[in-house]
Amino acid sequence: MFVILITILLTIVSMYFAGCIAQSRGRSSKIWLWIAAFIGPFALLLVFLLPNLQGQDGDSSHRA
Repeated sequence: MFVILITILLTIVSMYFAGCIAQSRGRSSKIWLWIAAFIGPFALLLVFLLPNLQGQDGDSSHRA
């Protein structure tokens, strides 16, 4: 029972942090929150491995 509670707690914490990190890297926080809900803390690793979409000036707009 204790292991299940710890797993749920880690998943909820990783959902929050994945959303915050994704937003700071120019990605959708809602999508990464749901990704973290399904794969847990592994989402944090994935969001760090993907390239940062924000420019040097903090602008997240894409250039064509």
